[in-house]
Amino acid sequence: MTESSAKPVIRLLLVEDDQIDRMACKRALAQHGEYEFILFEAETGNQGLKVARDEKIDCILLDYHLPDLSGVEFLSELAEDSGDLPMPVVMLTGSDNAMVAVDAMKLGARDYVVKGADSGGDAMQWLPAVVMRALREQQALLDKAEALAQLREAEAKYRCLVEQMPAITYIASLDTPGKLLYVSPQIQQLGFAAESWLDGCEGFLRRVHEEDRGAAIEAYAATYDNHAPLRCEYRLITHSGQARWFLDEANVVQDENRGALCLQGILVDITLDKENAQELYYYRRRLEELVAQRTEQLEKQSGILESANARMDHELCERKRAEAALRASEARFRLLLESAGEGIIGVDGEGLCTFVNPTALNMLGYDQEELLGRDVCATLHPGTTGADETCCTYHAFRHGNARRGSDTFRRKDGSALAADCSAQPMCVDGKVVGAVLIFRAVGTVY
Repeated sequence: MTESSAKPVIRLLLVEDDQIDRMACKRALAQHGEYEFILFEAETGNQGLKVARDEKIDCILLDYHLPDLSGVEFLSELAEDSGDLPMPVVMLTGSDNAMVAVDAMKLGARDYVVKGADSGGDAMQWLPAVVMRALREQQALLDKAEALAQLREAEAKYRCLVEQMPAITYIASLDTPGKLLYVSPQIQQLGFAAESWLDGCEGFLRRVHEEDRGAAIEAYAATYDNHAPLRCEYRLITHSGQARWFLDEANVVQDENRGALCLQGILVDITLDKENAQELYYYRRRLEELVAQRTEQLEKQSGILESANARMDHELCERKRAEAALRASEARFRLLLESAGEGIIGVDGEGLCTFVNPTALNMLGYDQEELLGRDVCATLHPGTTGADETCCTYHAFRHGNARRGSDTFRRKDGSALAADCSAQPMCVDGKVVGAVLIFRAVGTVY
């Protein structure tokens, strides 16, 4: 359907072998003043099929009884490989064979109009309205198909992004507490196939270390009862029997009309952080033991004041430095635990930002609209181009090479953000289509 400067234009194909019926159709269409109908005519089915394929037709008016083809045969020839008709079809039928038109509608025809003087009134007067209704239905189907295509494209894009992240993402049911509806392939790092976690109703809880299971169940219960955010740490037992520490953070997904839908979360392996904490604890205890031993020695050697004072000053200085280092280490570790979320930026094959999470926005000082569609390498490293060979993100989306290391990003206000970052290429069917940059801040340089 096109539109001229005066009023909308509708291109119709009338396939009818009876000249009187064709004239009746023309009169009915001419009485509709809101649209201009351009009418193509064909007296046989084969002529009509040729016009339908050669011309840009918005709607077809089809007589069921034609000299060479029946209405059913015409619809079969017109249908595409998928079985759908490329344009709406309105059947023209006599009052004595309306059921034939109904059968044709089962094959894809949108509606029918009874023609002829014996139709019990001038039914042709409704022809323009029937045509407009068929066109509206056709447009609604096209809009629905386009919306579904966009939805599938968006789902594929975000699934690809999620499944390229090092962290484990999951969706859990709210109807059956603990039951997993989805878990990303990264769960295989525990030695189990992703599908095996979807069986049963315990989800991760069945693999939680027995010493941590009670606290984990209590944390999940609070989230399911109050729809509060979930944050807990526990050990999961791998297929080989090894225990690994994970930080579990999740939120209840809400819908304005349907309420709470599901629990969506992320599992981050913090085993290395826990080992560092254990090592710090060991050195602190060892330091305390050394201080106690040195103090005891000083008390026993109180007779040698000069030597004792020198040794005490030395030990006190060492103790202060060790305690300062311990406090600094504890502060960094506490910050690591309290800031478990990493900054995540997704880029396409040209290095343009397609996704950025709130943590990354907060660290870089940008709004989401300011980063989407921008060259990530050039934005994070002003003064360089997107082909900066020192940028780990460039190597990921351009060469398909995973990079991990330290880098300095430029924030929106001009300050420099020092970060540990990991860039992983995103691949579809063996082809690099983008990359995921995951980073966490290690300091800010002014």
